[in-house]
Amino acid sequence: MEGLLVEICPNETYDIVDTRNDQYGRLRMYYSKIKENLALNSTVSFDIKRSAAGNIYAKYIAAVERNTAIFNTEDRSQWYNWGENEENDFISYIVPHLNLDIQINPAKRTCSWAIDLIDYTRNRPADLKTQNTPFFTVAKYKYKGVTCNPTYSVTFNRKDYINYKSNYPNCDIYFWVHWTQTQYRNYTVPEIYGVWRGDFSKMALCIESGQAPLHPYMHRVDDDHNAKDSYVFNLQDEDIFEKVY
Repeated sequence: MEGLLVEICPNETYDIVDTRNDQYGRLRMYYSKIKENLALNSTVSFDIKRSAAGNIYAKYIAAVERNTAIFNTEDRSQWYNWGENEENDFISYIVPHLNLDIQINPAKRTCSWAIDLIDYTRNRPADLKTQNTPFFTVAKYKYKGVTCNPTYSVTFNRKDYINYKSNYPNCDIYFWVHWTQTQYRNYTVPEIYGVWRGDFSKMALCIESGQAPLHPYMHRVDDDHNAKDSYVFNLQDEDIFEKVY
């Protein structure tokens, strides 16, 4: 399994790992020999073990190499808090350039999982997706029969597709993209910045026709808290997306 190192215990032979799995929750993670010097919020792999007394614990295997990011991509709580700030920044700094009356959805005051925004000018709900790290290895997929380009590829959670298909079928999706990381191993992308608006109904048709590839997250196989897979879209697809800023 893989999990998130959430507590370092310097005076103990173990640290605390969040398995992100509802069956196990947070566990003590023991090391084979010398205790590793790991950074907080590192992603780690481990085996689930049971002691002679019947207690469940984690046995450390290795640290998992990940892309550079503002937060660990598996730490959903930090990304949610950061996302709320991004929504406010979007309203403050981007919306004035769009000639649209877009505001935070009032329903979010009592329902944190409600869609992010309401576009009162177009009379449509809208969602904001802020993406800062490119999908560097996306060329292994094809979008509408064409090899994906990491510079213009964005991801859209399958969980969101299911939710919006049922509850917000006429919404727009705003992708606020700024590649702050432009290199990973042997991959390089140019830094781009912009806002693209996607028509969700057209995105859904693309998904349902099998033209948008579905990418499973290999670090979330046993994860009960985060989306396990996402669809890949090409921002240069003018049938779906319009660059608005």
